[in-house]
Amino acid sequence: MAGAEGGEVSRKAFARILGAAPSYITQLQEEGRLVLSADGKKVRVEESLALIRGTADPSKAGVAERHAAARGAPTGAAAADDQDGDDAMPSDPAQGGDARRRAKALADKAETDAKAAELDYRQRVGELLEAAEVEHLIKSAVTTFRGGLESLPDTLAPELSALSDEGRIRVVLGEAIEHRLEELSRAFGAIARREQA
Repeated sequence: MAGAEGGEVSRKAFARILGAAPSYITQLQEEGRLVLSADGKKVRVEESLALIRGTADPSKAGVAERHAAARGAPTGAAAADDQDGDDAMPSDPAQGGDARRRAKALADKAETDAKAAELDYRQRVGELLEAAEVEHLIKSAVTTFRGGLESLPDTLAPELSALSDEGRIRVVLGEAIEHRLEELSRAFGAIARREQA
């Protein structure tokens, strides 16, 4: 590589080689994906390129290729062969801005599509229910519970009027209330099982 002593260049020059912003070089360094000179001031080009390629996320290879193509940088094996980096920077800054905006729009769309696909999958396997369906099921369970509570006076009055022992009256009331709470619990449990099924 021309102008590089022993394959070592400044961080700014390495950013030009990659066709990337200097902030990306800082990110690579923080991630431990740069090989620096002994004094830590220069980037060892060959070793750093190999380390970056070796630690690249394979799921993002397509995105990296599109971004490189959008900015006119060589891709794949050509990127490894082209070390001078002069071709990597767009000749027209406005064109580079458009390419970045297009790349961001594509990345945002891909992320939105992925989230939609995940939600669809989770609904199909029963991990998620539609909000309107859950709301309907909960309203139904609460309505049934309320109806049960409101019917307690009519249901219990004859039995309680025959009792004179206050302790026994408490037990009868407690059992009736507990029964209604168990019904509500079962209704909510059915909603949860439906979500997990």
